[in-house]
Amino acid sequence: MFLAPDNAVKQLFRSLSPNWMAKLSLSYERTPIGTVLKKSLHEGPLRVQKALYPEGDDICHTVIIHPPAGIAGGDTLDIQVAVGKGSHVVLSTPSATKWYKSFKNPATQNVQFELGENAKLDWLPQENLFFKGANSNLITKLNLPASASFIGWDALMLGRHASGEEWSSGHIHLLNEIRRDGQLIWIENGHIDAEDPYSKSLPQLGSWPVCATLLALGPQCSNHLAENLSEMMPWTNSIRAGVTLMPQGIVIVRAVSIDIEMARNFMIDVWSKLRPIIHGVPAQPLRLWAS
Repeated sequence: MFLAPDNAVKQLFRSLSPNWMAKLSLSYERTPIGTVLKKSLHEGPLRVQKALYPEGDDICHTVIIHPPAGIAGGDTLDIQVAVGKGSHVVLSTPSATKWYKSFKNPATQNVQFELGENAKLDWLPQENLFFKGANSNLITKLNLPASASFIGWDALMLGRHASGEEWSSGHIHLLNEIRRDGQLIWIENGHIDAEDPYSKSLPQLGSWPVCATLLALGPQCSNHLAENLSEMMPWTNSIRAGVTLMPQGIVIVRAVSIDIEMARNFMIDVWSKLRPIIHGVPAQPLRLWAS
């Protein structure tokens, strides 16, 4: 009897499965020459091409690529990122993440960040686009020490408005957890139901099809910083935003808009203001944003 190797069995199982099961594990280290991508392990259709250094050797840029270009019902994307002591990493995606209609099982994206002492991370993915009928779980977990700093955002676009499609059916479950030295300091557990009238009420999303959240953590987070940011918060019929400093030392910026590009540009402006303060380095726009 001849037994197939374990990896061959896994490949056969994936070929027979109607769902994508993808994993990506990235590990960064600070070396004498700068921040390097020490380990990149992938399983399924999720990977990075190579480390980039548009800001010099100290800051490692990496673009996470999902070749299928969309997430369907039952798909699971598992991303784990370890940023070692003294490293600075910028993580992004090349285009919007599309969440397709889910007939039965929900689709899930699970992202986990682990930062070392004095590590810095910019998490700057492009927006999530939810098709009508999408049933999605978005889970993001962050663990960092008091000396580390983090700036990250997520933007949601409900429905393909450019195609005239309203998000009239679907579910989105959002879970965000932040731990400092292993202790839970922030948890946000939300659910958006397209068919629930309360989701469209003023205390919730109202009639806004786009919402975005930016989180910043680090030793420089303060009431003074939040007050300075408040001056750039828009309040118009096209986009509205606000900023809050939580007692745990987390700066939170939230925005709603009628247009994803308007929301994206606003978050970029906030990041550009925060980065020199939170990370201590100038803000250099990503080339991806110009495409």
